[in-house]
Amino acid sequence: MQVLLLIAASACTADRQSQRDTAWAEHFTGAAERIEARARAMGMARLHDVRAEQAELLGWMATLSKEMALGGAEGPGHYALGAGERALGREAEALAHLEAAWNAGFREPRVAWARAQILSERYRALRVEALAAPDKDERKAREQDAEQRYREPVLTLLRQAAGAEFPSAKYGAALVALHEGRLDAALALLEVVGTNHPWFVEARLLRADVFLLRAAERWKEGRKTEARVDLTAGLQAIQDARTTAESFAPAHLAQVRFDKAALNLTQSAAGGPMLLLSPADRYEAPDSAKQGLEALDMAARVDPGHAGFACEKARFLTLLAERPNTYGAFLFLRSRAIEAAQHTLALDPSSPCGHMEWSRVMVQETEEVLKQSPVDFYKLAEALKRLETVPPPARDLGFHLLRARLLHVWTDADRQAGSWRAGSNGWQHQEQAIEAYRSALALEERVPAYWVRMGALLLARGSNPTAKDGDADLKQAEGAFGKAMRGGFEKAPEVWRLGARIQVAQALRQRARGETAPWRFDQAAVLIRNGLLHGARSASLHHELGLILLEQAKETWEHGGDPTALLDQAEAAHAQAATLEPTLDLGRFGQAAVHAARAEYAWLRGADPTEEADRADAFYSQVNPHLRTWKEQRAEGRMKASFSLAHHLLEQGLDPEPALERAMTDFGGLEQFSMDRVLLHRAYGARLRLVARHSARTNPEKAETQFSNAEKHYAEALEVEPSSREARLEAGHLFREWAAARKAAKQEPEPLLSRGLALADALLVERPNWPEARLLRAALLRTKDPASAQARADRDAALKANANLAPGWRRQFPEDLPSRP
Repeated sequence: MQVLLLIAASACTADRQSQRDTAWAEHFTGAAERIEARARAMGMARLHDVRAEQAELLGWMATLSKEMALGGAEGPGHYALGAGERALGREAEALAHLEAAWNAGFREPRVAWARAQILSERYRALRVEALAAPDKDERKAREQDAEQRYREPVLTLLRQAAGAEFPSAKYGAALVALHEGRLDAALALLEVVGTNHPWFVEARLLRADVFLLRAAERWKEGRKTEARVDLTAGLQAIQDARTTAESFAPAHLAQVRFDKAALNLTQSAAGGPMLLLSPADRYEAPDSAKQGLEALDMAARVDPGHAGFACEKARFLTLLAERPNTYGAFLFLRSRAIEAAQHTLALDPSSPCGHMEWSRVMVQETEEVLKQSPVDFYKLAEALKRLETVPPPARDLGFHLLRARLLHVWTDADRQAGSWRAGSNGWQHQEQAIEAYRSALALEERVPAYWVRMGALLLARGSNPTAKDGDADLKQAEGAFGKAMRGGFEKAPEVWRLGARIQVAQALRQRARGETAPWRFDQAAVLIRNGLLHGARSASLHHELGLILLEQAKETWEHGGDPTALLDQAEAAHAQAATLEPTLDLGRFGQAAVHAARAEYAWLRGADPTEEADRADAFYSQVNPHLRTWKEQRAEGRMKASFSLAHHLLEQGLDPEPALERAMTDFGGLEQFSMDRVLLHRAYGARLRLVARHSARTNPEKAETQFSNAEKHYAEALEVEPSSREARLEAGHLFREWAAARKAAKQEPEPLLSRGLALADALLVERPNWPEARLLRAALLRTKDPASAQARADRDAALKANANLAPGWRRQFPEDLPSRP
């Protein structure tokens, strides 16, 4: 009997507990429905500040949290709090509560449905953000992440949500279709939902995302007309959602997300993004910013205190500033982006986004300035300082990529300022940039562009004559190229260029040691030709091929061969580049460089270089380079062609000054302050050498002054870059020519000859058997002592290694020919 009583009592207790659990579940689910209904009504009202209503909802949720603690109904309680957080747009907090409800055993279909909605929204956000990535490999990686992280979990939750009260069964079916990749079916279902439930804003936003994803597929397949139709329909769906729910911030943010992706689907003639819906479409940058900025302003009016909305505005503006259609547009976008970043930090001083986007704007500005002139380093220092305020937990892939980009720009700026030796500021920034890319690659190694950028830095460090271990750097760069090549041969031109440049750099390092590696030039050319198999219309690759062939021609010349055939091939490659991209000047630069090389080789052979020098100058005159590096290339190329002509004129007994004036126009005026200092001083030194030799025939005193000034310029060049072999070789020739002029004037030449010999000896220690350095030493010794046995030995060894130097020696010392040419 007692046992029966105990059983009955236990049953009654269990029944009462079950009743309490049911009551609490009904209470919390009812509360969740009230919060969701209130939030929907708030969002569908006319545009207004919703902070007071949000505060009221937060008060409700605080009460629910207390009730959950007292009643112990954690499952339903967490579900209600999750619903509230989701209604307030706090996705991470909502998901944490919903998962807590699930883990507490509250596994009703409605919980699965709410979780599925959040994960599906994350999936769609990742897919749409992927479309906004300009790099196709980065897009692919992000798409893979979205599929791997969310596809199956969402489909599983949607199956578990069977029986939940959806706003529309067809909406649930549309979600399933989306995650199974059946975009046409999803759109058909959503069209019915939109007709039957015009108030259901989420369905319209989903429809916009599906249209955008299908447009991207169609664009990739070449069905561009159909893609534009989808983009137009998607844009209309978002506009309908925004009109229906003016105070629903996610609708306004969806507009911006849509614009970012759509802007990247097509490319304008200048390479910037443009969405082509009509011939006079408002999406053409920077007008494309207008609708997105209006949407962001409306989101800010819904919740003026939301730092995340201000952050989105800064991100949108910096994205637009990456590819503006004019410099004026860039300045406008940059200014607005800084304002948005400042506003973000005013709302939330610790916002990583605010600091990162402000830093990004300063990096963009520095990159733009760097194309034309030296930069203000304080801006880079300020950007880095601001970036490093981001706490370590918030340092994601985007942070490391931005930091690497900043340091990469700083490295380029240091190089232009001459801070490029081991241990210098530029060297340190380069090392930091390489490490920043390593940090990014530790998080995402599937994107070839990241490997290419790090490889380019390693290549630059390995190519530096002051590098401690250049061979190791080039080996690492080759490893980065190998990583970038994973996944097949259909790669961007930058990948092929990196591989080719590494081969050329390795060949040049071997050349600098007195070795030869012609096969490396062959391999570099093969890499570019492989790239052309998949990008035959890439002007940059044809230009790169021309540069490789031009360098290979130099290698052939330096070993006594005939470079004519290689020069012809180089000219053909550059001509093809000019045909493909007539507005970029790449081809004309390349053709000019080929004619400048032909002029130099003609003079060295003893032929008249006038025709080739004039052709080179004509090509250089056709281009008006805006980039600083192109200005330097033009200046150096015109210098080579005109100086070849000037040498020829001098040897004919004529004044070289007219030919020199043509070259020196690129070095005059204020432009010299933004030019490579070594190149600048070498140019002035070479010019003064030539005019001094001409003056020495009639005015020794004037020649002495000119030689002295030339020496100062070479000293300046070597102060900037002491390891420059070209500058030291030219300075050695200056001392010999100066000594010869003094000897002719019955003055003491010995100190000058000793200085020249010191340079020649040092060069031969660094690069044994270098024909040019051996011939320099032979000329110095021959000037000092016509009977010098060492001079004869150096002369014979040099001309044996490179018979192309014989005509120049004969012009210097016509009475002193080698026994065997």
